[in-house]
Amino acid sequence: MTSCGGTFASGKVDFRGSFASGKVDDYSDVDLDANVQVELTQGFFDSLSACLKNHFGAFSIRYDPQQKHDRIAQNITVNFHDYPIFWRVDFDIKSDREASQKWPSPFPDWCVATSAFWNVVWAVKRARRGEDDTDHYMFSACEKMGRPVLDYSVENVETLLPDLCKFPDVDRVLLSKLRGEINR
Repeated sequence: MTSCGGTFASGKVDFRGSFASGKVDDYSDVDLDANVQVELTQGFFDSLSACLKNHFGAFSIRYDPQQKHDRIAQNITVNFHDYPIFWRVDFDIKSDREASQKWPSPFPDWCVATSAFWNVVWAVKRARRGEDDTDHYMFSACEKMGRPVLDYSVENVETLLPDLCKFPDVDRVLLSKLRGEINR
């Protein structure tokens, strides 16, 4: 494939989660298992990023730090600016070859504020689905932000948004999308 800004080797991509089980709703993530036959190098991830941007527009990407030292696998989470806030794409990428070094290098940590932001998104998502674990996500967000713990409510989510705006690493477009989602 060369139209995406790079070249990919052959591989296999499978759905998992709600798409694989046929239980998709408006809040479903797109969970993908990708098995590739190339090393997970900067060139691979640059090509993947260029392809995603070419086809879906601007996005935010996070590399799971639990695989910081794994040179054959990486989980990345992608949120596109032009799509609903809940529609993240979660790639579990596994290579049949060990890379000579882990990429990205240096490996980025997940920022606490960005992690708190996603806890708030999950709280809203879980509430919309009628789940009863929304307080867990709100508690986690508050703890990460060094705030007193708040139960889940739309009002409490709105209370957290100005504090999240204070952190430079929180994606402003996605934060605005969350604000719009809460007010809908």
